[in-house]
Amino acid sequence: PVRCTLATKKKVLGSYALRASHTQRMSSPHALHIPARPLTLFALTVGLATFVASYAISIEEGWIYYPWYFLSSSINFSPASNVGAQGLSLALACLPFLAFVRYVQCAERIPENFTLAARLNKISLWSALISAVAGQGVASWQASANVQIHLVFAGVFFSFSLFIALIQVYLDYRCKITGWGKNLRQFNALAALCSLGALGLTGLIILIKYEVQNFPRSMVFPMAVEELIFVGAVLGVYATFITDFKGMDITLTVRKRGEDEDEVGIREASQSMNSV
Repeated sequence: PVRCTLATKKKVLGSYALRASHTQRMSSPHALHIPARPLTLFALTVGLATFVASYAISIEEGWIYYPWYFLSSSINFSPASNVGAQGLSLALACLPFLAFVRYVQCAERIPENFTLAARLNKISLWSALISAVAGQGVASWQASANVQIHLVFAGVFFSFSLFIALIQVYLDYRCKITGWGKNLRQFNALAALCSLGALGLTGLIILIKYEVQNFPRSMVFPMAVEELIFVGAVLGVYATFITDFKGMDITLTVRKRGEDEDEVGIREASQSMNSV
């Protein structure tokens, strides 16, 4: 089984499913170390580049035109859909790992009597996994293939992404986190809440006042902008982790089932000394 822990240069922070450590570390030479900050940058860069490429292809092919600038429209037809599915799969696969590092950092700062914060921290971790899977569903099931399935995945992704953003603001407060990362998380969470609320309100007005086939096209462009703002705000929440993840690695190691921490430490130290 794969076994990891989260450790700093001076002390072990806790035992979890992964290990995150500072640059100076002693571990098995066979361990796989993934720097958390570059992984965050990779996920954000690939995600943004994917949308830029899919938009460019769709506009060039005439599949996107005013006012239909929705993200879903940019990955609706091949080859834009192929680019979207490939790029978004890579970016979304990183999110649970980033959420795990954030989960561990908050878990070590939450006071023992703050049970609500501890529960929300764990819920945020699972929400990141659910939103990543839902985002993959959005990219895999384009509206042109099955609009119902596409919209269900989109609804799950939007809902859980907003939930994560709001929980992170609460955890910052409970963990007494300071710095510009905290301020930017508050800004992005507010932007996500307002944009998704505006998008939902616009859709509700359309359902109440108009028939779906005959609603005013003047309402389409604002909805597309609101969707873009929401997705940008969600990406902004993950981008704020870059400063928090300074010096942190995600480390994957393999150990025998039933082997305790002392045995692992002695064996890894011996392997490290022998490799010098």
